[in-house]
Amino acid sequence: MPETKKILVKDAHAFIPAFTKGKTSEKLTEDDELPYGCQIMGAAKLHKEGKKGKGVRVAVIDSGVDAEHPAFDGMVKYQAWFRWGTPLEEDDHGTHVAGTIHNMAPEAEIYDYRVFGAEGAFEIDDAIVTCIFEACYDGCDIINMSLGGRWPSANILTAVQYAHSQGVIVVCAAGNSGDADPMTNERGFPAMWEEAISVAACSKEGGVPVAYFSNTNPHIDYSGIGVDVVSMKPGGGFQEMSGTSMACPHVAGLIACVLPEAIRTRGFGGRNRSNDLKLRTFLNKKCVIDIGVKGPDNASGIGFLTYLDKRDFDGFVEKVQAAEAEPEPPAEAEPEPPAEAEPEPAPETEEG
Repeated sequence: MPETKKILVKDAHAFIPAFTKGKTSEKLTEDDELPYGCQIMGAAKLHKEGKKGKGVRVAVIDSGVDAEHPAFDGMVKYQAWFRWGTPLEEDDHGTHVAGTIHNMAPEAEIYDYRVFGAEGAFEIDDAIVTCIFEACYDGCDIINMSLGGRWPSANILTAVQYAHSQGVIVVCAAGNSGDADPMTNERGFPAMWEEAISVAACSKEGGVPVAYFSNTNPHIDYSGIGVDVVSMKPGGGFQEMSGTSMACPHVAGLIACVLPEAIRTRGFGGRNRSNDLKLRTFLNKKCVIDIGVKGPDNASGIGFLTYLDKRDFDGFVEKVQAAEAEPEPPAEAEPEPPAEAEPEPAPETEEG
């Protein structure tokens, strides 16, 4: 008889998808411009046209945000922590995510809902559900959830459906369980629900290929930069992270910038149920560049989201490649110690 496949589920709650950290720095970029990821997604062009997210409120449901980081410019306007007990220096994911939203949409208000930490009055899934409802009641236009899990939660689904019914845009990370094979499907919730915008991760290489770790499935909607993303670090300074968690806030920030144009009448209430459809129609018409195989696919969704047109996009990708290919300047040679400071050579010994 053929073997029966058996799965033992030990932990079914949502979590922050596994992500990687890179180098840290005291400056956002060497030339004090926007990070390359934001530039590729059209942030500079958006800002030049005055589209900076003014009047838009973005909920970040995550591991908490360092609201005192000077790079936020005071735009973290509200914090509700349902879990705590872990220093933000350790739970640095939420600050990085919120930082990317701020870099994309510097005039958007950030609402910080913390659902991860060693202690708390709510279990993680219950905290997520509560925060989705709270974000709606608090007047948030967009909810960013760079979190998820392999197993669906009926309660989280109900909350996401409620947000959708009230005209709130829900943007979710697709997940980091990919195997670099677009023909296999990796599941991740809440991103896979139709009421959410599921975001895959791409690198900044030529053609912005989908990252090997990014989940692939028929529910991927769009893709954004999610490799070597530079953003805020709790306590000050900046750091690189990679993951669909990093692609998600790029998309949420872009949406914050175009939302007033895409949806003329916003606000909380059932009359705005069609907001998600209006936004997707706008994005598909004005902000999508096809990447990878021609047409929609399981890896990149409908395509890569950017406010740049195709010509500017291709030119900027080439610029990024050239910049990252430049060799680093050699380190200055340290002066040799004076002769008398040189250590005596060790005596030679015979091998036994």
